[in-house]
Order: sequence, then structure tokens, then C-alpha cells
Amino acid sequence: MEEEKGMKRWLPTGIAVLVLAGLWLIYSGPGGPDAEKDQEEPLFPGVRAQDVSQLVLREKGKVSLELKKTGDGWEFVRPRPLPVDREAVDAWVSSFVDLKNAEPVEKERPDDVAPFGLKDPELSLTAVLKDGKTLRLDVGSQIPVEGGNYVTTGDQAPVLKLDAMQAEGLRKRALDLMEKRPVPLDSEKVTAVRAEWKGEKLSAEKKGDQWKLTAGKNRFDPERIAGWLDHLTYLQTEELAVEGKSLAKKEPVLSLTVKWKGKERTYVGIRHKDRIWIMERGGKWAWSFEEKRIGEWMRQVEKEPKEE
Repeated sequence: MEEEKGMKRWLPTGIAVLVLAGLWLIYSGPGGPDAEKDQEEPLFPGVRAQDVSQLVLREKGKVSLELKKTGDGWEFVRPRPLPVDREAVDAWVSSFVDLKNAEPVEKERPDDVAPFGLKDPELSLTAVLKDGKTLRLDVGSQIPVEGGNYVTTGDQAPVLKLDAMQAEGLRKRALDLMEKRPVPLDSEKVTAVRAEWKGEKLSAEKKGDQWKLTAGKNRFDPERIAGWLDHLTYLQTEELAVEGKSLAKKEPVLSLTVKWKGKERTYVGIRHKDRIWIMERGGKWAWSFEEKRIGEWMRQVEKEPKEE
């Protein structure tokens, strides 16, 4: 009997707990208000990064960047031809087509958009799609207090508010999208290397996981070669590249040959205007570095000086 009374006392409480749990699942699970809140509305619904074939960036009305898709890659049109960092360009395209959560300032476009900085926008990005259609985003003034930027998607479109990080992510320089590494190779696959810098010669072969010097034993440390090659692959310029043919006739002060799986590439460093320009022999582009920086990189493979 007592057991039956206990069950009756527990029953309303248990039902209440189950009801509350069910309501929590409904409201916080898929399809509930929390999910609706988390849904991100795309600014350009249905557009994919692979649909974009051309990008034009204007700053204060003037074209600062233009890139076109060629086959599987991209090429610079403006400011001038340059080597392209495809991953950086693809990321830029994605950041544009994936813009989300732009909220309207008013239901209709105001007659005067100058107060929003959109009459002569500081930044304007246009994407041409494969089907010929165009997408445009004008970025105007920063929004006081709230943060973000006023934006619009065309001359007749309403004024929107866009998160500042998304808006600022569209601003790019040529250097941001240019391939900045003169030697973009996989250092772990290199099986042999030869280098000459200011009369000093280094030559080494990889046996298993170990490097063995065949030239430069007195000065260089074979145990440092792996790290030295790693640093080479991450060597990045801070200036725009130039076409290599303009430097090809000059005598190199640096020569570097790397081999892997039956392949071989030679890179040279040419002194010009107090800089060292590194390029693949016969390659199209040359990248500029301070001579001090190249010297520091070469010293990374030298033996530690003996303590007296």
C-alpha cells in the first residue's frame, strides 16, 4: 500500500520532468528556436566559390586588384602579372561568396546613401560568374557604437549592416594573393643538395634519414641540413616579384640545386640594387630578399663555433 502511495506521489513529478525534457529537446534541438537563431543567412544564396571566374577590387573608385581564372588556376591582370598563391585567392573568393548575416538597416534603400559612406564607397568588390552574372558588394562607413560596416549589393539594393571582420577580410593587397615563396618544395622528399654562396660550397646526400656531406665538411653540419631546408621552403618575400628574364644575364652569387625522385631543380640568387633576387634557373619569376637575410639562412647550416 505504501509502495502504491509512493508511486502515486512520484508519478506527477516524473511526468513533469519528462515534459520539461521534451520541451528542452524541441526548443534546443534541430528545428527549435536556438537552431533558427544559429542559422546563418548567406548574402549570395546558391553561389559557390567555383562559380567565380573573375574578381575586381576597387578602392575609392580605382581598380587595385583584378584576377581571372584560367583553367584550374588564377592569373593577375592588375596591378600587373604576378605569380599567384592559389590557396590565398581561393580563400578570398570563398570569403566573398560565403558572406553571412547582413542585416537590413531599413526596408527600402534611402534616397541618399552618402551618410552611410556608400555614395563613393571606400571598397567595392565585384565577382563575375561563369554564367556571366555579376555579384557586387560596396563597403561603406563603419557603424558607430554597434561596430561593423554599412554595405550594399548594388545601386538599387538596400543598405545592410555587415560584421566588421567579414567586411575587412575582403580588403586585399597584391602581396596578400601573390606566391611569396621562391622555393615551394617538400623538403622531406629532397635526397640531395648542392649549394654555393660567396665561394663556400656545400654538397650532401640523404642516406635513409641521415644526411652525409660530400663537400664542405670543415664548415657545415650534416645534422642541420634538414632544418636548413625546412627554413628554405618557408622563406617568403615582402615585395612584389619581377619577371626573371630581366635578371637572367647577371652572374649569380648563390646557386642551389635540389634533387628528389629523379627530378632536379636549380635556383640562383642574383645581386641587384642591394638585394638578392632568387629565381629558378629558366623560371619566370624572381623574388627579392635582403642580402643579410640570405646570409642568415646560410649560417643555419654551419657548424657551431668551438668554445675556446
